[in-house]
Amino acid sequence: MVTCNRVLCLCRQAVKLINNGGDWLGKAAGRIGGAFGGYSIECTREGNIFHGRLGGKVSGNDINLEISAEGNHLWGRVGGEVIGKDLNMALEPGRAFGRLGGETIGDDISLEGHEQISGRVGGSIVGFDCNLKFIAAEGRLQGRLGGTFVGADVNLDLVDFPPLVAAVLACVVYKIYLERSRAAKGGR
Repeated sequence: MVTCNRVLCLCRQAVKLINNGGDWLGKAAGRIGGAFGGYSIECTREGNIFHGRLGGKVSGNDINLEISAEGNHLWGRVGGEVIGKDLNMALEPGRAFGRLGGETIGDDISLEGHEQISGRVGGSIVGFDCNLKFIAAEGRLQGRLGGTFVGADVNLDLVDFPPLVAAVLACVVYKIYLERSRAAKGGR
């Protein structure tokens, strides 16, 4: 069943397509974590370019990513030139794997699935699990990153935005949130 909200989003998307000469547009917007202790995310896809923002205007990060024409490679930067992280992901049908950060200081990301997306960020000891569900009829990606007690809820609205890429972005947002929370507590 398609909701009225989803129909309205699709109508707005069609108008954008017409106004932009046919460039394919998409959007992911929502929140990772609760009203307190989480980050908002808004990311737009224009053709092969993803750009947006996670967090607020003052303490957030820019999102600047690109996907190959074949759709099998996602790369770019989250944050600024000096303080930020590179993202380099290989994409296959139902699978995304790669790295956030550099070779020495960074985290592996491995996600699988189409409607039920699961996987891990980091290693087997230090890291977190991903358990998300894409509800196509509602255009929503929701679920949990981390564990039952220590983790964050994911609630993203997607309009013409690849769910697996949105799941990667959710993991990146949560990882950055964890790092900033640890830094605010003295590094532990």
